[in-house]
This record gives sequence, C-alpha cells and structure tokens, in this order.
Amino acid sequence: MNLGADIRIKENLKELKLAVILKELEPHLREARETQQSYEEFLLNLTEIELRSRSENSLKRRLRDAKFPLMKPMETFNFEKTPDLDVRLIKSLSMCEFIEQKQNIVFMGRSGTGKTHLATALGIEACRKGIKTRFVTGCGIVNELIEARDDRCLKRLLNRYGRYELLILDELG
Repeated sequence: MNLGADIRIKENLKELKLAVILKELEPHLREARETQQSYEEFLLNLTEIELRSRSENSLKRRLRDAKFPLMKPMETFNFEKTPDLDVRLIKSLSMCEFIEQKQNIVFMGRSGTGKTHLATALGIEACRKGIKTRFVTGCGIVNELIEARDDRCLKRLLNRYGRYELLILDELG
C-alpha cells in the first residue's frame, strides 16, 4: 500500500471512530498478504474484531454503571448452602424474562442466605443481555432522593432512575 493511501485510511478510521480496526490494521494487513486472504475475509475479520471490542466495552460500561457492591456472578453462588432454594427458578430468572414481562422479584430470608449475591448475579446476567441495570441499597436511594429534593433536582434523578430497565433495591428491611 502506498504511503498516501495508508495515511488516508488511518485518518478515515479515526474519523469513523474505528479505534480497534485502526490498532489492528497493520498486523492484519500483513497476515492478509501472507495468507492471501480475499478482500471479503480481510474486511470480515477486521469488522468482527471491532464489533467484539465494542460489545466487551459496552458490557464493562453497563457493569460499571450498575454500581454493584461486589462482582458476584451466578457461577459463584453456592446452591448447596441453601437447600430450600428452588435452583430451577433461579436459573429461569437468570434468563431475564421477568424484566421483559415487567415483573418484580423479591428475595426474603435470614441474613447471610445469599439474597444480595443472587440479586447481584441476576443483575450481572441482565447486563450481559444488554439490559441497563442499577444496584442501590434502600437507604442509599432514600438519601439520594432527599438530597435531590433539597438541591431541587429531584425530577432529574427520577428521570435517571426511570431509564433503568432493572433496578435492584437491596437491604429494604
């Protein structure tokens, strides 16, 4: 590739905000030449890398914005410690259909039985499915509401909470 075209391609990738393709361009060009890839294969590989990166970044952003106290996914929950828990129901809830059906879930039980872990795990599953999620304690949301009222920005806070598809309220009691 000539120098002028190389510079213009890189400028175009910056302008199009295709940062991952820009970063991966040189090694993939080299590989495409060596393996004699078709234009279609070359372009497909680059676009798949960009899409995969954007998907990963989007998941990281959703997880960060959810503000989970700890990252406790479903895979780390010890179902053997809670024999009364219906494992099939929890696995069904992890499909997140209850969110689409606008149903509420309430976990009740003694302290230390894993309610927060399960709520967080369901929230993580929701984030993985592209669902905008927020975790907050009962006390935390009340404090936010009071502060927003005092600062005269309650409507803005309510609008922000209204944009979440899944709101996890922990420690209501």
